[in-house]
Amino acid sequence: MDQMKCEIVSDMAWWIDVWIRKFYKRVERLFVWHDSIAMEVDEEKFYNYRFGGGTTCSSALKFIAKQFENRYNPHKWNIYVFYFTDGDNWSEDNKVFIDTLRESFPENLVNMVGITQILPWNYTNSVKHVVDQAVQSGDVDKRNVRTAEIGSNGSDFTEEMRNEQIMEAIKTLMGSDRSKINFPKELEDGE
Repeated sequence: MDQMKCEIVSDMAWWIDVWIRKFYKRVERLFVWHDSIAMEVDEEKFYNYRFGGGTTCSSALKFIAKQFENRYNPHKWNIYVFYFTDGDNWSEDNKVFIDTLRESFPENLVNMVGITQILPWNYTNSVKHVVDQAVQSGDVDKRNVRTAEIGSNGSDFTEEMRNEQIMEAIKTLMGSDRSKINFPKELEDGE
């Protein structure tokens, strides 16, 4: 991702974090960056680090799913995953990405997976396109997987347009009210 895309990710992630913290007293966050491999990074690096390279999107999902084994047991944690992409993925990884999403992030384990595509150069065969097709076909559970998009590559973004699209993407993922989010019943009061 280039600088502009990374800044959109940073702003959107910050606003989502504020929103989640409004409803939960205790929040733990895991920040993951990836190119061809995924790695955990601290908050500062997540918000400031910029790099490029080959993109293997499934590496991030696999890394996060691995955390369910010992660190974030889905039966003890409410898990929300927010994945940001510019849409690029190795074409042979698209099936692996969908398989991992379906097998490791089902509705009974993960409250929500929100995927936001930012300024893609092309929608066809992009990550969002592949996920949208999988949701539509029923290959991925539409109850907990949502997608959003911000702009298209080549869009002339004013600051106002950029910020409006970030807020619209957050509303698409989170819903404009709590009833659209898969909150567990026992946590509806922010416990």
